[in-house]
Amino acid sequence: MVGLVLSVSTSVHFFSLSYMRGDSNLIRFFSLLSLFTFFMFFLVVSDNYLVLFVGWEGIGICSFLLISF
Repeated sequence: MVGLVLSVSTSVHFFSLSYMRGDSNLIRFFSLLSLFTFFMFFLVVSDNYLVLFVGWEGIGICSFLLISF
């Protein structure tokens, strides 16, 4: 699962580089996208329900912020 998350997030980051070129909030977008990727890794490598919950909630917050971006 870590390999799948790594490959998909890498391709999304590379696609976003060309898609977001010229945007004034580029740093904010990539910060949110990287935070989303971090929480996705956090979710995948969790070994108990508390860490799983934190990863799940982090993904939810980052998804909301990226959609509202």
